[in-house]
Amino acid sequence: MTSPGPVPLATVADVQARTDQELTPAEQTRVGVLIADATALARARVIPFPTPPPATAVGVICTAVLRALGTPADGVKSETVGGHTRVAAREGGGLYLTDDELDLLRPAAPGRGDAFSIWTT
Repeated sequence: MTSPGPVPLATVADVQARTDQELTPAEQTRVGVLIADATALARARVIPFPTPPPATAVGVICTAVLRALGTPADGVKSETVGGHTRVAAREGGGLYLTDDELDLLRPAAPGRGDAFSIWTT
């Protein structure tokens, strides 16, 4: 018997709340898979992963999932309709986390953000 994977860092409802487009049942299924993949990716790239997860985790995972949903699944790098051309921001598109997103998942450095005083005479 296999053990369940890590607890997802977001839900389908979290993703739905961040888009104006109503997700179809097929898209909801795909979103669930992408959330699991993004969670695994985040936990693999941020070591050690903080427990509990940072408050930014839900937003980071949802952003990556929505970006992946907006990427053509067939590997198209660019498309042109009339006078408009769209070029993928990242070769291959798909699901990924940016360096800034990974930074949002990492624990703050010790002492970071603490207030301090400088004594003068």
